[in-house]
Amino acid sequence: MSSRRVAALGTLLALIALVVPPGTAVASGASPSPSPSASASDPSRIVTFGIAPATKGKVDRRPNFNLLLPKGNSAKDSIALVNLTFKPLTLNLYAADAVNTPDGQLSVQPASVEPSDAASWVTFKTPTGKGYVIVPPRTTVVVPFTVKVPDGTYVGDHLAGIVASTVTRGQTPGDRTTDVEFEQRIAVRLGVRVAGELAPSLAVENVTATYSGTLNPFGSGVATVSYTVRNTGNVRLGGAQKVTIAGLVGGAAVADSLPDVPMLLPNSEATVTVPVEGVRPLGPVTATVEIVPLGVAGDANPPSEVASSSVVIWAVPWLLLALILVVVFAVLAWLRLRRSSRGSSSSTQRSRRVSEPVA
Repeated sequence: MSSRRVAALGTLLALIALVVPPGTAVASGASPSPSPSASASDPSRIVTFGIAPATKGKVDRRPNFNLLLPKGNSAKDSIALVNLTFKPLTLNLYAADAVNTPDGQLSVQPASVEPSDAASWVTFKTPTGKGYVIVPPRTTVVVPFTVKVPDGTYVGDHLAGIVASTVTRGQTPGDRTTDVEFEQRIAVRLGVRVAGELAPSLAVENVTATYSGTLNPFGSGVATVSYTVRNTGNVRLGGAQKVTIAGLVGGAAVADSLPDVPMLLPNSEATVTVPVEGVRPLGPVTATVEIVPLGVAGDANPPSEVASSSVVIWAVPWLLLALILVVVFAVLAWLRLRRSSRGSSSSTQRSRRVSEPVA
């Protein structure tokens, strides 16, 4: 892309930022029109669109959707699709379940994954009656939708994303081309709390730790602590982390500036690895992990207990022990050599004393 095109694109996006309604999620991506010879990253096909909650036919100031519903009940709401380009735009519209990645970050399932939780409760009323919406140039189309909670759903928090996307079909460049399909999408969070008894709870599981010394035989080392934080309750929770290494003597080493555990959905988990510096190699030490549950701002949750777990490891100064062994072996060898030297000297003197009278 030339510098002129980059500058023009930057100016266009800056102007778009001034006219986008507040609370609208905006994305720039490729047009959904199939192009058998165009790359998904072709600058000539860049489009910009937005998605946001809507009330009374226009974008409102809500950042996302949050619903409180009893089992078997339903609620109606609206989503706005904003076309910020100067040509008609076809947007796919669907709901997808939210999940936690292995490190705890929130993600939305691909369109190819059949929804099984909150996303399966959403029904859209699009103008086409199908899973896509044709948005005219520089226009906002508001689509009503209904969320109906099944009777057999568990009490607590359920999370999904309402997704708008474009798809480009093309081929990779080069002699050996490959057909590709690129989906560029944005989502607005849909949180549904099913009414009933709430039980916020976190657990720390599978705590392991290893110790690594330094080249300085009298210095401190680093303990690496790994563990799993699991949401064992029925509401979404994050957590403030604290990892401590304490020995039989001396002060404790504490991990510095740990980030909070991301928001975990019920029955989800995150794997965490934390280095703790300043651990003295003084034999057995205890690694303790504590997680203080943190609710999402605006959620009314009952209090929950601090989750904790510990494991004992050995912080052994191997280099110092090796040096001590070398010194011990050196001293023993010197003593043995000296004893051997004294023995040979005494034998020489005795032989001289015995041979003199005979002579």
